[in-house]
Amino acid sequence: MRSDTQRTSPRSGPALVALAVDLDRTLLPPDVGTVRSAPSILRAVQRMGVRVVLVSGREHSVLSEFSRRLRYIDALVAENGAVVEAPLGDRVRRVGRATGLRVRQRLSGRPWARAEYGDVVASVPRVLRSRVVPIVKDLGVELVPNVDRVMILPKGVSKASGMQLALAGLHLPGGRYAAIGDGENDLPLLRAATISAAVHNAHPRVRARVDYVCRASYDAGVAEFVRGPLTRALRGRDVVPRH
Repeated sequence: MRSDTQRTSPRSGPALVALAVDLDRTLLPPDVGTVRSAPSILRAVQRMGVRVVLVSGREHSVLSEFSRRLRYIDALVAENGAVVEAPLGDRVRRVGRATGLRVRQRLSGRPWARAEYGDVVASVPRVLRSRVVPIVKDLGVELVPNVDRVMILPKGVSKASGMQLALAGLHLPGGRYAAIGDGENDLPLLRAATISAAVHNAHPRVRARVDYVCRASYDAGVAEFVRGPLTRALRGRDVVPRH
């Protein structure tokens, strides 16, 4: 855990090149159909010379629609890292499709599992996790909690691995990035980031493991992070956590 008093400075090396930002309950409040202030926030990030990568558990088709509404997006990481489009308009990469197909075949005959499927990733209600594990555990998968559901991912696939593919697609391999999110499935992405943040409404596990906890929730929290810690980091100054 990073303490309230710890000061975090960007590690020595190149400047931050990208911001990885989660969509649901981070940029987009629940039950809100509009993107509100998010486009202006992301535009400000790009004007700093930082690429913007939208990272989500949602399917690629849904994320593509949001990217058009958000406008200032350089790359997409969908299905929790399994589907990557970087840069926008380039070919879409899908990681672990064979594993995803095997999971679908196992679950398709079990309607009680209430499974939902993307191109690669399946998800089931969180309360059914213990019943699903014996069915898929030999397929080389990991089960990752995401609010009220559990995502079934090919082993090794995470938002962090998807972000690395996105950076490579943007010709920024090994680039240092900042990240902000709210959910348990964001943890690998946040741990791998040079500077990490959680919006105020984030899960307690996430709040306990980031460099900066925003005072504001949702898109207002993202704006707070961009105008404060991210701007300070780009200027080579300390990031002071707020809890």
